[in-house]
Amino acid sequence: MASEQATNFEMRMVAEVNLYWILYENCCLTEVDLSKAQSALNEWKQTWKLVLDQPRSQFLEMGYNFAQLLVYDQSLKTRSTQVQEGLLSEMVRLSAAIISLAMTTTDERTKHLSDHIYHMITFAAITLCRLLHMYDEQLAHSRDIPELDSLIINLVSWLKTIGLPCHAAFTLGDVVDAFHKKLRATARPPALEQGTNWEDNSFWANLPDLLGPEVMGTGDWDFMPNWEPFDASSF
Repeated sequence: MASEQATNFEMRMVAEVNLYWILYENCCLTEVDLSKAQSALNEWKQTWKLVLDQPRSQFLEMGYNFAQLLVYDQSLKTRSTQVQEGLLSEMVRLSAAIISLAMTTTDERTKHLSDHIYHMITFAAITLCRLLHMYDEQLAHSRDIPELDSLIINLVSWLKTIGLPCHAAFTLGDVVDAFHKKLRATARPPALEQGTNWEDNSFWANLPDLLGPEVMGTGDWDFMPNWEPFDASSF
């Protein structure tokens, strides 16, 4: 599609479809090959550089960061990639970038964004909660942990300002808050410790699998991903 024959919106839509097709091919059809997936995503970024340099491109940038983050997540779950400090730090960077980009580009159209945008933001926040819970000792070498916890807390407040309680953002704010309360309880100000409904099965019933915890054999919720613990002796 030549740029002079299409609107900015049309080009962004085509670029987004292309991005998620790449993600589908690299994460859904086969076990993740991290280097191959990264190469495909970087090629996408170069192909659509013109669009990424235009107005309203923050959602494409967010999608690109989300795609990278999901590739890392899936490669850790399938054990095709080892847990390393550099990889963990990059996952933190991507998560924080998605969250920050969402909050700093708020305007009158934000409440009309598709649920998919809010799902990406929520996935980034949940991933960040999990990273801080599992690898805070390693991440503390290069990251400001309290600042990252504050970013998540601020995101919850931001999500709840988007619209009415029936808005997807408000509900997903509860999701992020539940994960942070469960996994980062000691990092939360006392004023935030109030009742939540995350232990109610119905709270998670209609959420995408990517965002909700899994039910264990005991009936309890498992908030953690199937990532390996950090083992410095393996390097």
